[in-house]
Formats: sequence, structure tokens, C-alpha cells
Amino acid sequence: MPTATQFFGRPLDRISTRYEARFFGSLKTGNATFKRTEAGRMAAIDSLLVQRLTEAGSRIDELLDLGISSGTTTIELVNALRRSGQVPHVTATDRLIHAKLVKLPWGCRALVEPGGHVLQYDVLGAPIRPWRRRLDYVTGMAAIGNAAKRLLGPQVPDAAAGTPVALVTPHLARMKNVSLIEDDVTRLNPALIGRFDLIRAANLLNRHYFSAEDMTKAVANVRTYLRGPGAWLLVVRTLNAADHHGTIFRLTVDDKLEVVERYGAGSEVEALFTGKERPA
Repeated sequence: MPTATQFFGRPLDRISTRYEARFFGSLKTGNATFKRTEAGRMAAIDSLLVQRLTEAGSRIDELLDLGISSGTTTIELVNALRRSGQVPHVTATDRLIHAKLVKLPWGCRALVEPGGHVLQYDVLGAPIRPWRRRLDYVTGMAAIGNAAKRLLGPQVPDAAAGTPVALVTPHLARMKNVSLIEDDVTRLNPALIGRFDLIRAANLLNRHYFSAEDMTKAVANVRTYLRGPGAWLLVVRTLNAADHHGTIFRLTVDDKLEVVERYGAGSEVEALFTGKERPA
């Protein structure tokens, strides 16, 4: 896997999806999630969504993509929309987007979240994960990682002193008409209310991530971000490369979300959006 210095210093035309996957897949965030997104994972869902939008003659001027992780699938959705003639402004959100690359003693570096959580140590050009896999105890990497954490951890200064980096694919960070913002879907964001013609929540709104109370808050917040009657919402979860379960909704004139189509078994939180399940 590359170090953060190597990744963010690499020319854009030399950053492949495989190279991105190796880098982001090694980053474990402070809330124990990974910044990994597989290329092409959402292609079938994107195609179905664009088909429904085209059939309805809907114009998408503002798109909100929630929980983008590395942003790979955001680019793929935008490209699918553009091929159909849609050129929306994109607001892409995730709990963690902004980080700092911090210089440490002895020529080392650390990639650090704003709260101080270390995502990666760079020891003389070698990437060291702060977290452990079972295999690390066999290969000896656990001992090396523990030593790096013990020696370098106390040396990590205030992350404000570091170089800012965006923890998304540089291909997305440099796209026109794209805004990247950090956001917690369980907290209402006034800047997003009533703005969007299309919202996608992919691999975000599932009961594994959120308590019943937080899920209720998240669902209520997402609903308020829709522009008004005719706006679209896609909530989907992918369990593996070919096992998708999601629901496409559309907001009616009486402010209800109706199901337009289901993929697989549909979204596991569909009933919360339609009001058929009592909120927590």
C-alpha cells in the first residue's frame, strides 16, 4: 500500500482505481469504519436509476450523495447522469473528508484526522497501519506497528500544523461542480434543507451502523433535504459485488415518499421512509 505522501503527491493520470483502493482500504477511521469503495460496485443500480429518471423526464440540477467514503462511486454516478444529458451540481458528504499530513521527527509523517486519530504512519517511506489484522501477528507487522505507535504517537502535534488533504479520490476532489462537505447524517444540516432533486444514500442507512434512535433521526433529516414534489431518493445497500438491495422513492405532492422501484429485497429502512414503520 502507498503512504499518504506518495498517494497525494502522485500525478493524477497515474492514480488508478486499483491504486486508490490499496490506499483507502488501509485507512481505518476513528469510528472504526474504512474508507474503501470498490469501483463498479454500483453500476447496475446507477443504470436503473438513470433509466427511471429519463423515463420520467426529470431534470436533476442538484444531487446529494451521502456517505461517499472514497468517492469512487460518486464519480461513477455523475458520469452515468452526464451520459444521459444531466449535468447536476454535486454535494458529496462523508463523516470524514478533511485530514492533515503531519511531519514527525526522524523524517517520519502521520496522516491524522482533525480529532487527532492517526490513520497512517509513514516511517521513512514505509506505510504503517495503526490498527491490526490477525495476519500481522504472524508476519511480525504487529510488533512493528506497536513500536511505531509507541515512538511516534506522542510526537503527533496538533493536526492544525499539518498539510491539508481531502480523503477522497483526487479525481473527485478536482471535478468541477462538486462540493465536498463533512456531515453527520444523524444531525440536521440546515444548509442542505430543501435543496436536492436527487439524493443517494448508498451503504449508509442500514441498521448495522445506527441505533434505532439515530436511524430515525437520519431518515427524518434526509427527507428534509429533498427539494419538493417530484424529487427522487435512492437508498441502497450492497452486500457483495452482485447482491444489491435498495429502493427508489419519489416525493409526492402531498409530501409522501412513494416507492417507484425496488432492487433485490428493497431497502431495509424503506418502511421508515414511507411511514409504515413507527419511528423509534
